[in-house]
Amino acid sequence: MKATKPLILLTACLMATLACNETGGDKPGKIDDSITIASPTPTQQISKVSLTTQQQGYVDAGNRMAFRLLQKLYEGESIICSPLSLQYALAMTANGASGETLQEIIDFLGYGQDGIDALNAYSKLMLNQLPAVDLDVALKLTDALLVNADKYTLLPAFKQTVEGNYYAAAENMSFVSPEQIAARINDWAKRNTEGFLDKVMDPQDISINSAAFLMNALYFKARWAGSDDDPMFLKDGTQDEKFTRTDGSTVQVPMMNTSGLFGYAQKDGYKVLALPYANGKFFMYFLLPDSKDPTQLLSLLPTLSWNDLTSSLTRNAEVFVRLPKFDLENKYELKPTLSALGIQKAFSPLEAVFDRMLNPYNGFYVGSVIQKAKISVAEWGTEAAAVTVVSIRDYAVAPGEYPKIYFYADHPFAFVIGEATSGAILFEGIYTGK
Repeated sequence: MKATKPLILLTACLMATLACNETGGDKPGKIDDSITIASPTPTQQISKVSLTTQQQGYVDAGNRMAFRLLQKLYEGESIICSPLSLQYALAMTANGASGETLQEIIDFLGYGQDGIDALNAYSKLMLNQLPAVDLDVALKLTDALLVNADKYTLLPAFKQTVEGNYYAAAENMSFVSPEQIAARINDWAKRNTEGFLDKVMDPQDISINSAAFLMNALYFKARWAGSDDDPMFLKDGTQDEKFTRTDGSTVQVPMMNTSGLFGYAQKDGYKVLALPYANGKFFMYFLLPDSKDPTQLLSLLPTLSWNDLTSSLTRNAEVFVRLPKFDLENKYELKPTLSALGIQKAFSPLEAVFDRMLNPYNGFYVGSVIQKAKISVAEWGTEAAAVTVVSIRDYAVAPGEYPKIYFYADHPFAFVIGEATSGAILFEGIYTGK
């Protein structure tokens, strides 16, 4: 397809201070005193994400975290999640913590002894550069905070840090009505994912002792590489075909068909395929196990170097591809998963120390980490989005002649959307046919 016109990616759609009266009479959409902080909008395309050796190590650590997360979340059915959105929400949260609470979050994210300043610098660099590597890909990263205006204000140093490194606008709102809080978060999510994700939070997700919500929205939309005259997938080429599930049962799914000199590798127990978007900086990677059960593949992925794996792909054979056309949507409460992966003190009202975020201090802890993610894979390309919400609570309540290779994804497989120059993983998931 012909290159699309450059998209204005990171528009200023953060809205500010929502004044609700104590009776809850104001409508959830009423905003006063607009805040103009917004993530930067790239106007010039860059050739690659520029990382130091140390920062490349952060990418590798983040990717290992991503696969550990995927392994924990998989329970036999199709899933979609965003480790990058989770990273940004937790990174902002970490800036409000100290002591062992802070260290556990930093260790989970892969920053070890390098500390919070290294995390902030890396996060800011990626936020600025990732959307700029291909202006024909819509990539939007947005952060924000919603603060209980009835009880708390942000500490100046924390506010300065999240504004300066995460371009996060803070909104102050009365927390009297759970319905209005959920509506405000959902409105923000919808605006910052181009309407692709709307209902992220329900009123029952809002605790009566909520002090603040730290939010990240990640939006991605890209056409497959190709041209109008020679698209990667033709709609007429999509046909219903048999897909074998993990339990051996079969189901008919719409299968897209194409062939080309795509990045490909045969590994021990699985195959890897990389399909490019737009100008070839972003890819969707498919990891197809030889068996019908992806469990063994998932246990292997956290031990692999994602950079080594993607570097091993070759384009010396014509690959014939069949891929399901699919839509997935999931909502997770990630607190149990993150606790199992090493973040524990942050969730304990008795042990958490979040003394660098809100004033006055009131024994804050993380009450929930909710993520909603959605992906649509079709002949034209891919649209995906995720919103992660960290709830801070107070202690009030506890073509040519080439060898031919066949890549038929007719059984469960893993998939990843990543950026090639940095190696960063944006989205990941499992497709099982159900």
